[in-house]
Amino acid sequence: MRLASIFLAAALLALASPISRQARAQESVTSATHESSARPDVEDLIQQSGADVSIAFRSLDGGQELLIRADRPFEDSLSMKIPVMIELFAQADARMLRFTDTVRVHPIFRSTADRSPYTIDLASGDDLAHAAGKTMTLGQLCETMITSNSDIAANLLIEKLGLEAIQNRIHVLGGDGMVLASGFGDTKAAAKGLKNVTTARALMTLLLSLAQNRVVSDDASQQMVGLLANSRLPGSIVGIASSPSLAANQRPSPTGDQHDAAIIFGARSFVLVTDVRGLSPQDSSALVAQISHLLAAAI
Repeated sequence: MRLASIFLAAALLALASPISRQARAQESVTSATHESSARPDVEDLIQQSGADVSIAFRSLDGGQELLIRADRPFEDSLSMKIPVMIELFAQADARMLRFTDTVRVHPIFRSTADRSPYTIDLASGDDLAHAAGKTMTLGQLCETMITSNSDIAANLLIEKLGLEAIQNRIHVLGGDGMVLASGFGDTKAAAKGLKNVTTARALMTLLLSLAQNRVVSDDASQQMVGLLANSRLPGSIVGIASSPSLAANQRPSPTGDQHDAAIIFGARSFVLVTDVRGLSPQDSSALVAQISHLLAAAI
């Protein structure tokens, strides 16, 4: 399964930085969304590159957006773990569970396809691959899932939270293009068409809600953005950026397709999700950087 390069140019929002306060002030004064004036230039870039590109962009003040093939689905492991994290925070907020509740780690799970057992590959490099029998809190599992993209941690949380509850949460947040159909590593489900997929629009919607403190509560949203910002995956950025610089940080997927998502806090704050197909990693990085700068400059 392809992995995301989730680029979060954001300080922990709990610090309430001047820039993050500015972003929220901007949100309150904008009531209408207009298409970005950068669209012609972005389309020219895409045409010149020869790439097949999906884009979902929106400024944090809600004033501008750009959607190009934004409803085309793609597979991305880390992106699909975001709604698992959100549902955990939601159930904790509703006092259905506590972050300090514990579960025992195991690598064997039941397939959504036929309830038969399947095992996460212990040679996959998963942080919990050799932790069978160890007891961990739900909070620890969430941190491991997000910061190191652990499939085992994600599946343990899905067992606790319920697949249907997570999908319902996605719907409530307006991310219907995102479908969590099975646990991670469930090849039997995938073979029957039950694949975990998202669209650029759906992923942008979830990230925008987090960036605007509209998921569960202000405090919960800030904590979740903090977890994403602390990801140990290559390409993650921690800090505040006044403008995006994605080219130097993009990490190629094994298939050559590039999936990138950014929350940019700065003088021009926005969320940008791209799916680039048909280019080398280097050319894709350059294209995404150019697109992001054009969009930022037009805000």
